[in-house]
Amino acid sequence: MTSVEQKIAANGTLYALLDSLTCGEVIKDQDPAANKLGARPQHPLCLDSELSVSEGCEALAANRITSAPVYDANKGGFIGMLDYRDLVAFVLSVLHKVPKDPSPVDVSMDVTDIVKRALVNKSEVPIKLVSNLSHSNPLIPVQASASIRVAVEEFVRNHVHRVVVLQPENDTTHFAGILSQSAVAALVASRVGKLAGAADPTAKSMWATGNKTLQELGLVGKDIISVIPDDTELMPLSQVLEALYMMHENKISSVAITERTEQGDNQLVGSISMTDIKAILADRKGWRRLYERAFDFFTSMRFEQGLEAGGDDRVPTFTVHPETTLIATIEKMAATRGHRVWVVEGSRAVGVVSLSDIMPLLLK
Repeated sequence: MTSVEQKIAANGTLYALLDSLTCGEVIKDQDPAANKLGARPQHPLCLDSELSVSEGCEALAANRITSAPVYDANKGGFIGMLDYRDLVAFVLSVLHKVPKDPSPVDVSMDVTDIVKRALVNKSEVPIKLVSNLSHSNPLIPVQASASIRVAVEEFVRNHVHRVVVLQPENDTTHFAGILSQSAVAALVASRVGKLAGAADPTAKSMWATGNKTLQELGLVGKDIISVIPDDTELMPLSQVLEALYMMHENKISSVAITERTEQGDNQLVGSISMTDIKAILADRKGWRRLYERAFDFFTSMRFEQGLEAGGDDRVPTFTVHPETTLIATIEKMAATRGHRVWVVEGSRAVGVVSLSDIMPLLLK
C-alpha cells in the first residue's frame, strides 16, 4: 500500500483527506501507465523559451499534456506557462481575427508567411513571446509539502487549471511536476466514487456535497456557447476560426456544436476544444483547417484520434443529466480524461459543467 493509499484509508472526510495529502505525494503516486495511449515522461516536462510555437505545440501533443512551464536559461528561471489558450491567442492575433470576417488572410499564404506578416523577419516565433499571451494561465507555484487543499484553493483563487510543484533540495528549489485539476478529480473519484463505495461502504458518507445532483447544486442552466454546423447563410459563424474566437473572447476552453431541431431545441452533436489547435499547428498548411466547418473538423479530428488509438473510441459518452450526482459527474470526467461534460435533457443541451466549476465544491 502506497503512502497515498494509507492516508486515504485513515481519513473520514474528503476535506480531511485533501488536507492530509501533499502535492508532492500525489504527483509522485500518479501512475504513468494510466494513459493507455502512451506513458507520460519519467521527468517533468518544461519547455525551453527559445522553442518555436510549432515545436512547443508538438511537445504538448507528444506528451499528451495541455500545458507546461517555460524556462528561460538567460534569466535562470521560469517565465510563465504555455498552454493551448496561449496558442489559440497566438493564432487569432496573427490572423487579426475580426468577428464575421470569413477570410482575413490570402489563402495562398502558408503559416510561415503569416507569421512573417505578424512579426517582421521572424520566420519562427519563440514561445517566450507567446506564453501567457492569453492572460488566462499564470504560473502559480506551490511547495511539494503543501496539501492538496492548498492546491485546490489556488485553482479557485487564481482561476487556473494547474499549479507548478516545487521541491526544495539543499540550497535550491527544483521543478517537481505539474498538479492539475484533472489529477485532483481522479483522486476524488477513486476515493468517493462508485467503485470506492463498493469496496468501502463509508466512502459515500465522506462528502455529502458529492451526493447532490447537478440540479440541486445550481450547475444546470448555464448559457452554452455554441456554433451552428450547417447553416449556409451563417457559414462564417460555423467555422473553426469562429469557434476559437468565441472560446478566446468568453474565456472558455470548449464550445458546443449544436443544430436546431424541428421543435426549436438546440441538439448537441459535438464540441471543439482548445486542445484541437494542435491539428492546426501540426504542419505548415494546417492553418487552412481554420476555415473548415466546425462539425466537419470535429468529425475528422475524432476519426483521426480513433485511428491513433488503434480503433478504440477516444470520445466516450461525454454527457450527463440534471439528475446526475456531482460525484458521478467527476467519475465520468476522470474516466474520459475530460475537462468538462455537457448537461442534456434528451438530446437538448441545457448546460455544461467543467472542472473549474467543481473545484470550489471540493472545499465544502
